[in-house]
Amino acid sequence: MNGLTDELLETWVSGWASARGYQTRHEGRFPAAFLHDKTNDWEYFALEPSHDEFAALANSARQGAGRLFTIVTSRVSELYGAANVYGLTVRSTDEVFMMLPMEGQDVEDPLPPDGFSVRTLRGSSGGRVEVDSGETPAARGHVAVVDGFAVYDQIYTDRHFRRQGLGSYVMRALTALALEHDADTGLLISPETGLGLYRYLGWESLASVMMFEPRL
Repeated sequence: MNGLTDELLETWVSGWASARGYQTRHEGRFPAAFLHDKTNDWEYFALEPSHDEFAALANSARQGAGRLFTIVTSRVSELYGAANVYGLTVRSTDEVFMMLPMEGQDVEDPLPPDGFSVRTLRGSSGGRVEVDSGETPAARGHVAVVDGFAVYDQIYTDRHFRRQGLGSYVMRALTALALEHDADTGLLISPETGLGLYRYLGWESLASVMMFEPRL
């Protein structure tokens, strides 16, 4: 599936969980993160699970009302049916797992957009970019580099400042930051609303992302 592997998904989970301060663990070959700031329960992740694996993970997801079960897959229609069989509700199907080769990306910080101030907060394995209009937060994003992969997360532009190029600016600034840590490939999960921007910037869509929750 376009180069997607369990290891690649686990790398994304590691970077995403690191950015948000989530504890992680495994259930069999599948990683999970504890969403202490949202559901106070676990979210499980899987790439193309078999029918038996889906059943086992669905059983784990049903152990708590706040548990979530996220699958990266090319089998969206099939898994709708599996959710019904195993007592899960499809919470969302509008996200996409994406990848970007970092070769040829600009290593220099882009120029700040006119009328905005920018803060770049560097950490040991990545960092954060924040864009403000005066005292008002306008856009932001985070990147964490794990084993040469740059995991982009929390990319956001306030609705009052959209269509002013801030999303492109944040992504380019984060890429320059990731290249400081020798990243060679970018990873992210994008909502449908972000696909146009990321494709414009050269990102490739690899698979759909489905999220399930227990049927109450």
